[in-house]
Amino acid sequence: MSSPREAAPPEIAGYTHLRDLGAGGYSRVYLYEQHMPRREVAVKVMNADVDGSSASRFEQEANLMARVSSHPAILSIYGAGVSGDGRPFLVMEYCPPPQLGMMLRQGPLDVAEALGTAIQIAGAVETAHRAGIVHRDIKPANILFTSYRRPVLSDFGISVMSGPSDHDHELRGMSVPWAPPEQLVGSRTVSPASDVYSLAATTYAMLTGHSPFEIAGASDDVYDLARRIVKDPLPPLGRPDVPPSLYRVLRIAMDKDPAHRYPSALALARALQQVEGELGLPTTTADLYQEADTLEGAPAHGEGEDPGATRLGVFSAVEPAAVIRPRASDRLEQDAQEPDASTDRRWGRRRLLLGLASGLVAVLVVVGAIVASQMSQESRPQATFATLEPGHSDPLGSMVPAPRDLSGASGGDGTVTFTWSAPQEGWEGSYLFREDVAGSEEVPLERTDATSVVVAARQGTTCIEVYSLRADGKTSAAVRSCVQTP
Repeated sequence: MSSPREAAPPEIAGYTHLRDLGAGGYSRVYLYEQHMPRREVAVKVMNADVDGSSASRFEQEANLMARVSSHPAILSIYGAGVSGDGRPFLVMEYCPPPQLGMMLRQGPLDVAEALGTAIQIAGAVETAHRAGIVHRDIKPANILFTSYRRPVLSDFGISVMSGPSDHDHELRGMSVPWAPPEQLVGSRTVSPASDVYSLAATTYAMLTGHSPFEIAGASDDVYDLARRIVKDPLPPLGRPDVPPSLYRVLRIAMDKDPAHRYPSALALARALQQVEGELGLPTTTADLYQEADTLEGAPAHGEGEDPGATRLGVFSAVEPAAVIRPRASDRLEQDAQEPDASTDRRWGRRRLLLGLASGLVAVLVVVGAIVASQMSQESRPQATFATLEPGHSDPLGSMVPAPRDLSGASGGDGTVTFTWSAPQEGWEGSYLFREDVAGSEEVPLERTDATSVVVAARQGTTCIEVYSLRADGKTSAAVRSCVQTP
């Protein structure tokens, strides 16, 4: 029997194979060209040697995606079928690389992009939840970008309907770095709170470049990682351009107790939108699906639903303009009258008065618009960059290079020495550093002109983060290092 990696791409009528795109646990994804209409598509093909349960799961994925794939932040599914050699396949929208996971290997996103991406995906997650679907595998690798650079959620392969699970295998296949604590300790209840956690963990990764409980220098063993997820507090973000409010939002969304998290993905989106307002950024839309029956006299908003959410396929009713129809007798009287000079003068005076009145109204409209604009600017939430240290002069990040080659060594005397190199040749700036203590954002930054620092060893792990500080006061992103200490 052929292994999944040796199986050739199937021949599918109406499609031409172009190249391989990747492989998963029970399927492979290929790039095909669709003949009519002509376009590139991604085709997910089930492996030839998988068992019947995987085939059933593949069919379930197709059906679940079909329910929600019209959402602008969910990968579109175009069709499904079975190839000539008996392998089921899905035809999906092709999103060119890189996906989010690849991007984060190069470093974190800026704050505005991270917030915008998270809010759009939150709209997709909320829509899936309203359809009764819990994704259960939200992570950077499953967030793709369309050709228009819009993020979309993909891979509903282990998604299930919400509620208690009757099968142990339902909770397999999860990705440990992004899984909530309740899944790691064996909970068999599937709930939207799990997706809220995973989306927040993915947002954390967008801001740091790594999963929340991934610690440089610490063990990458999945059991150690799972233990930290279940027991350790959320580590600080370590970015001076991120407001404390954003860390608080993520800490709530990733609470160990699902009951203490935001009650929905939409609530998380609204919290992130508030951070956008605090930073003076444009508000990103969270698109939500609304049943079409709301167009025909049904309530515009569901029970408990946020009326500020964008709804797909729903338009505000427009009241028809009032039309005053003249009576027949009035039209006959008007037709019977012959215009005379006095009538022309009266109409001339009326036209003049109407013109003056129209001009006055136009002036008032312009003045009102100016006043409203000024009031809007005055009432707009003010950014809190002044409370951030450092980097308040350049809140969304600067092009300051980060220190290089940060590493630490235990001295055996209760101290750890961390050293690093200048960010570039001829560097004339200094550095900011602080201990990176899990769960604390209150450790103050200290300044140094040297490229080394000695700190007291902490039990278990001693970590530090260092920033380059340019002469104009702008800072780099943080670099971080940890040393295992007894």
